[in-house]
Amino acid sequence: MTTKGFGPDARPLVDLKPIQLTTPDDTCLTYSWLVNADNKYPPARWQTTLVIPNSPRAVEIGEQLDTFFLNFKKALKAAYPDKKKEDYKWNELPWKWEDHEELKLKNALILKCNKKTHSPEGTPKAPPIIFDSSQKEPLNDEQKAKYDKIGPGTTAQVALYVSQYNLSVGTGCRLTPAAVNIKNFIPFGSQANTAEDWGFTVDAPQQGSGTPSTNDFDF
Repeated sequence: MTTKGFGPDARPLVDLKPIQLTTPDDTCLTYSWLVNADNKYPPARWQTTLVIPNSPRAVEIGEQLDTFFLNFKKALKAAYPDKKKEDYKWNELPWKWEDHEELKLKNALILKCNKKTHSPEGTPKAPPIIFDSSQKEPLNDEQKAKYDKIGPGTTAQVALYVSQYNLSVGTGCRLTPAAVNIKNFIPFGSQANTAEDWGFTVDAPQQGSGTPSTNDFDF
C-alpha cells in the first residue's frame, strides 16, 4: 500500500480524489480573509465562511458534500479494514444547515473554507483567485486590494475543492477556496449603520421631542 511519506503524519493514502463545487451567485461571504491571509492564530491561512440561502441548488450542494463524506468513510474502511469508526479522531465537518441571525436566513447551508499559506514542508501556496464583474480576467494585486476587508452580506460565487485527511491530529473533510467571483461587494464596517441593523429596539419618538439642533448645546 502506498504511504504518505511526511513526518509523524505518514498514513496509507485513502483512495478518494477531491471534488470541485461552485456555489450559486447569492452565496454570502462572512468572516473573510481572501486577499491577505489571517495570521492571528498560526498557521496563517486564507479563509471565509459561506452562507448559502436555502434553495434547490443549496440542497444539491449539501447532498454532494454528504455523499463525499460517505465515500470517504467507505475508502477508510477499504484502507483500514480492521479499524472501527471509534478508532478515529473525527473532526467536526466544515458544513452544516443552520439559521443565520445576522443575515436573517433560515436553515442556510454554511460552509467553512480555508487554505493554509504554506505546505507542511514550508512551500508557499497560491492564494485564492479573485474575480469581479469588472472583467473576465483574474484581478491583479492592486485591483483586488479593495476586497481585503469584505463585509458580511457580500455575495459571490465560490469555486472550492472538497478533500479528505487522515492525520495524527484527526480525520475529516476540508473545504478549500480556489476562486471567488465577487457579485455584490459590501465593505467591512458599512453593513450596520442604524440601530435596527444592530438588532436594537428603537422606541417611537416622543410627541414634540423634535430633532436636536446646535441651539440645544453649549456651542
